[in-house]
Amino acid sequence: MTIMASKLIKRFGEKSAVAGVDITVGEGEFFVLVGPSGCGKTTTLRMIAGLESIDEGRLEINSRPVNDVRPRDRDIAMVFQDYAIFPHLGVYDNIAYGLRSRRTPGAEIRRRVGEAAATFRIEHLLRRKPRQLSGGERQRVALARALVRDAQAYLYDEPLSNLDAQLRHQAREDILQLHRRQRKPTVYVTHDQSEALSMGDRMAVMRAGRIEQVGTPRELYEAPASRFVAFFIGTPSINLIEAELSRDDEGIVITAPAFTFRLPERLTARLTGPVEGPVTVGLRPEDLHTPRQAKFAVGEHNTLQAAVELIEPTTAGSTVYATVAGPDGRLDLTASFAGRLPDRYVGQEVPLAADLDRLHLFDPVSETSLLRRDPS
Repeated sequence: MTIMASKLIKRFGEKSAVAGVDITVGEGEFFVLVGPSGCGKTTTLRMIAGLESIDEGRLEINSRPVNDVRPRDRDIAMVFQDYAIFPHLGVYDNIAYGLRSRRTPGAEIRRRVGEAAATFRIEHLLRRKPRQLSGGERQRVALARALVRDAQAYLYDEPLSNLDAQLRHQAREDILQLHRRQRKPTVYVTHDQSEALSMGDRMAVMRAGRIEQVGTPRELYEAPASRFVAFFIGTPSINLIEAELSRDDEGIVITAPAFTFRLPERLTARLTGPVEGPVTVGLRPEDLHTPRQAKFAVGEHNTLQAAVELIEPTTAGSTVYATVAGPDGRLDLTASFAGRLPDRYVGQEVPLAADLDRLHLFDPVSETSLLRRDPS
């Protein structure tokens, strides 16, 4: 079973909320649509569900055109942002509602509801009304209702956005458990890139109604096709620095207001654009290290002195916000350290070494990557 959308367009008045989206969701694949609010991801999902009409383009589910098929006839299970459970029905009846509407035999309904309730640990809640449930419990009811459907495909519209941080991790596991059990094509919409990275087999980053890039989480993180994708994917966000490329007898030099780096030969071989002129340099915080922690060669070609402004402890170490003063201006940088940097370093200068093999280079006008994807 697959979902295939080709050049989907949806207009509201003169505005195109979705402007030519192409996606293919393979059999058993968990596919994530991610992007900022208003980028068109929920509208795309609603077109797949049949809740929004398709102005142009073609949609197929399991090789069957469904542009004009009613939502109830598409055999899709959908979990909404607000869970969409009936407040006047108990938990058992909410889970069983779809089965009853399809005239499933009573014994089969009881069996499926019991199995779904056990899967999501809500057997003790079956006699309660939604108003008696917490947000996390309501979300499990919505998931259990989706599970009993045994639909051709599963759609999720930001199902975790109403949960507090403590519940989200367990809720992600619940959703992935449902997916592993059903192994049906799944489309999951979120604005949270950490959710997308941790859950998706593949993901599409959307912007202004269009898809910027499709790939695995690792591909989008390590080889972003545009400045937008590089900035949107990753926490803390990538450092973006306006610089100049130039060539000398030894190779290509990157000159920024507060540093001068030499481009490694590995990246020079992947350059697809001009080797001289303006460029936007992308350097992820986790690719900045103290020289002692660096697992790459450290020298004048890739080190700088940074004044620590703020240290933010994290579960993995610490995030350091620093500034680098240079002859042509000041540069703000964010670095992620594997260890905890003591607070006494605030206000002091520390050396930072950049892993130049992991630099990203973008055209400052088109914002597209200037590096050909590394086949390795």
